[in-house]
Amino acid sequence: MMLTRAGLIVLAIMFGLYAQEGPPPGKPSLRERATKGDPEAQFTLAKNYEAGRGGLKKDYAEARHWYRASAEQGDPFAQASLALLYRFGKGVPQDYVQSYMWFQLSVDQLTGADRDSIVELRDAAAAHMTPQQIADARRLAHDWKAKKNQ
Repeated sequence: MMLTRAGLIVLAIMFGLYAQEGPPPGKPSLRERATKGDPEAQFTLAKNYEAGRGGLKKDYAEARHWYRASAEQGDPFAQASLALLYRFGKGVPQDYVQSYMWFQLSVDQLTGADRDSIVELRDAAAAHMTPQQIADARRLAHDWKAKKNQ
């Protein structure tokens, strides 16, 4: 399997290999940017909390908070990362329906190898679900997109 950006992110999250460099002098910190709504900063801050990097203590609840903030803004990699937290019950109760929903939202935005990697993750979650749960997750993803597009 060829590793894509999504695949590398997943591996980095799973093995805690992601670190964030400090901001250049005079630039806002990662937390400041995240707090102001920058989805990329939110995603990176979440990864740092999940891995316990960048001077932060490992905290899955904080990771979930920041992934969710970025995912709600449509970042497909934050959506996939949030899906992984739900898939494995890290900082949230394990919830395959939520996991599938967030994976699906991510898949719908990606193309090529990145999309293929997330489809594999989504389908691995689906292997633990009933057909009704999959239908519920797809409906939730559809409803989320419809609400977002209003």
